[in-house]
Amino acid sequence: MRLILEALARHAADRPKQIAVVDPDGSAHSWESIADRARRVQTFLDGRMAPGAFVAISIASGSHFWCALLGIAGAGRVPVLVPCPLPRTIADRIASDLGAVVVMDEARCASAQSESACTKDSADPAGVVLLSSGTTGHSRFIFRPSEAIDRVATTILQEGLTRPGDASPCFMPMAHAYGFEHACLAPILAGARIHAHRAFSVNAASQSLADGATTLCLVPATAEALAEHAPPATALRCIVVAGAALTPNVRKRLLRAFPVDIVDLYGASETGTIWLDRGKGGRMVPGVSVRIVDATNTSRLVDIADGREGEIAVRSDAMGDAILAEKGRRMPLLSEGFFRTGDLGLRGVDGTFRITGRAKLVFDVGGLKVNPIEVEQAVESHPAIARAMIHPIRAGESLNRVGLKVELRPGAAAPAIEELRSFLAPLIASHAMPRSLDIRNELPKTASGKVMRLAGTDRIEPVLQRLPGLEAQEDREAFTKKLFDETACRYDASSATPFLGSGRWHRRRMLLQCGLRAGSSLLDVGCGTGLCASIAQDIVGPAGRVAAIDPSTGMLEMARRRGVRETVVGRAESLPFDRASFDFISMSYMLRHIEDLRVAFAEARRVLKPGGRILILEVTRPEGRASRGLFDFAMKWCAPTIGVVTSGRPSTFPMMRYWAQTIEQAVRPPRIIEALESCGFIGTRHILELGIFSSYRGVAPPA
Repeated sequence: MRLILEALARHAADRPKQIAVVDPDGSAHSWESIADRARRVQTFLDGRMAPGAFVAISIASGSHFWCALLGIAGAGRVPVLVPCPLPRTIADRIASDLGAVVVMDEARCASAQSESACTKDSADPAGVVLLSSGTTGHSRFIFRPSEAIDRVATTILQEGLTRPGDASPCFMPMAHAYGFEHACLAPILAGARIHAHRAFSVNAASQSLADGATTLCLVPATAEALAEHAPPATALRCIVVAGAALTPNVRKRLLRAFPVDIVDLYGASETGTIWLDRGKGGRMVPGVSVRIVDATNTSRLVDIADGREGEIAVRSDAMGDAILAEKGRRMPLLSEGFFRTGDLGLRGVDGTFRITGRAKLVFDVGGLKVNPIEVEQAVESHPAIARAMIHPIRAGESLNRVGLKVELRPGAAAPAIEELRSFLAPLIASHAMPRSLDIRNELPKTASGKVMRLAGTDRIEPVLQRLPGLEAQEDREAFTKKLFDETACRYDASSATPFLGSGRWHRRRMLLQCGLRAGSSLLDVGCGTGLCASIAQDIVGPAGRVAAIDPSTGMLEMARRRGVRETVVGRAESLPFDRASFDFISMSYMLRHIEDLRVAFAEARRVLKPGGRILILEVTRPEGRASRGLFDFAMKWCAPTIGVVTSGRPSTFPMMRYWAQTIEQAVRPPRIIEALESCGFIGTRHILELGIFSSYRGVAPPA
């Protein structure tokens, strides 16, 4: 931290009125102001705490965070970076691992800044304590000495990720290792400007780019969302993505949207930056050594040959030097001089590295880590719950959600997901909050009674087998987006003819039978060209609301041309709407294109009001051998050929062929009903008409 404090003093002297930080409320703060407020915090601590004492910072991103960090370090005390608001589980961990620690929140920081500042020089900074997610156990406090802090900031500047004069929005919490390094350390060392935001939104990022942002620090999920909209970015020179591995598909989309330097950063709270990948494989930064070792051998490090998967072990100049536990007692961080990350990866013959998976329980949610064990312990403190199992739910190519399976205590009533989330709110961080609740009679266990995690993370996929070449999710998403974007303008003509134009009449009849009325609100998920949404819009009238969501921008453009007023780019597995927003949800012929029925239906139930209804329309392959053979021939050959003739576009043939192939592989109706019921829908039923047209219905439980 010595270089950071020296840089602050230099900027305050050389450019006192230049803006250093813009807070979420829009207030701007100069280098002179930051330095003065940091000195006031330093003076406040000098008279109240002994040198070397821990001071926890639980402050939202912005100038208060900077001033608290710099003032505590300048006073020779040790900043401990923790979330804001401070979950009770972390507060308990502070007490057990660090002892009696003063927590500096925004009120205490503001009070400290109101006092007069002394003029004495800063003390020798000791270092910083970061909260790590751990690997297969609890989170833990990692002490990184002052020299390691300076090293990681210097590396970021040397690699050109931050430069003097840069302007960058900050969407990650500054208490998180990634936010701390890229929105505090590097900008202060370089003399760059940070605009702090409370959370990421495409609108906020777009406005930052319009205002002249030169760098963006994102996580894969936010990078994917921004690439989808591609706002103008004339001053942008660099995008850094960290928190989870950047997939090749998202990188391609980012490069198409923003032809700038795209850097996939891999690092850890314990080590700082490990390697940077600019699209040709990860290359280690200076001062770092990496080994790929046998993940199954926990007693010692055994190297794995190049090209084979193993656990990533790291030694770094920016590394922490101890784990703090039991009233600050220091425990070794390294094994044979290296830190075992718990991540799986491999080294190519060209010496580059890439991530291939995780050997640990911890998983990523929007760039922040969730440790299942800690969340499970919080859930199991609920009086109705005997056992809990937390698991990741894939909600998109770059996004996980938190799923929860529970086993109830004998005779206990099942809690509603809303009640359970309220119970957990003071106990765990908001990003670790479960988004779905699956109540089981009994969780699968080993003979010793330990919950079997892999057995409980089952998905309900909409198809029995993925088509050749489309086994990977990112390949499927890229294929279907391109397919539907390219065929959007003639999709209705090509798909309507095989069913004699009955689509509009059938949809309207089903919506009315389901109870859609004037004044209702409806979300059409996987809306395509907006046929169902436009019919619903006519039914609900001007007093109602209809929103249409689809991942294909080409399809949404056709929906807008059709007159659909509210269109949103998005996926069924991660609906960008608040809880209890709609009376109805419709899904028309789109189940086969999602990843997990359970995830999509859990999201549907979340955004439905109590008592709200879901209507799903699908084509079902007939049961009889003769009728099934005739149906397959018609769908694979006749329908695509008719589609080409009707639309006048050969590109409709592969689209209709893909449609037919997914119908052939689709799960049977009982599996769809099972998925609906597992997400809490009641009154579920399946209706089959003319042997092939299926409709599924369900009701969200009343309040």
